[in-house]
Amino acid sequence: MSRFHFLRSTLGASLGLAVTCLSLPAFASAPVAVTFAANSVWAQEIGNLNHSDTSIDYTVAVAAGKTLQLNLLGHNPNVHFKVKDQSHGKVLLDTHTTGESTWSTLNATATTYAIQVYIEPAAIQSGETAKYALQIGQYGAEDMQPPTTAVTFEANKPWAEQDGALDSSATAHNFTVAIAAGMTVKVNLVSSNPGLHFKVSDQTHNKNLADTSSTGANTWSESAAAATNYMIQVYVDPAAIPSGQKAQYALQVGQYASGATQPATPAGTTTTAPPAAATSTSSPPASA
Repeated sequence: MSRFHFLRSTLGASLGLAVTCLSLPAFASAPVAVTFAANSVWAQEIGNLNHSDTSIDYTVAVAAGKTLQLNLLGHNPNVHFKVKDQSHGKVLLDTHTTGESTWSTLNATATTYAIQVYIEPAAIQSGETAKYALQIGQYGAEDMQPPTTAVTFEANKPWAEQDGALDSSATAHNFTVAIAAGMTVKVNLVSSNPGLHFKVSDQTHNKNLADTSSTGANTWSESAAAATNYMIQVYVDPAAIPSGQKAQYALQVGQYASGATQPATPAGTTTTAPPAAATSTSSPPASA
């Protein structure tokens, strides 16, 4: 083989290899699909960025009527995130521009979001790592409510009292009470805020019985001909409570034999011990 033929063959092979290398696609990491554990409205993704891996992508599907909330936690102020509404093809946010570390939006329709956590290459040195925690929440008004409370009675005491507080984010609290046949149930709501009301429904017979926002009363009673489970909802119009303020109340529930004299209501009601807020929304996951 001549030297010219050898060089030509070698050069051709080298060029072919170079072209092949140049034509290889750059494979980016697939986005991380965010999922939520059962009975939780929060998820947390922990990641690390460095000089060569400067971004990580996530996707999350949020149902209609739910709020999406994002919190970015970390020690490096150069870590930011972008949000794109994939369902409608709109870029919504870049915190590098706005300076935010938390953001939320209410979804009128079901929406899938793309979230990119990133750092500019110039903002991180070779060998340096920027750790972060991205907290993702999706919740509706019903998730903000405290858990339903079952009202029970102590022996030889016809009244039970539940103290609580509502605010503009948790605007209702449900209570259930079981009343035996032949007994009268009575409900009193004690509060200094006139915007608080209560509704009563008969769960056993699927009937709505009372709504004090219509009657203007703060008390209601009924004789139960048969054993009945009642649902009592204490609620407030969010517009009646300024942000950051609470409306305290005492809910008194009594039971006594129908036809008998009503026993005296509890003395000295207190409204200083509100129930624990629903942890699913008020407490995002612990930070990284």
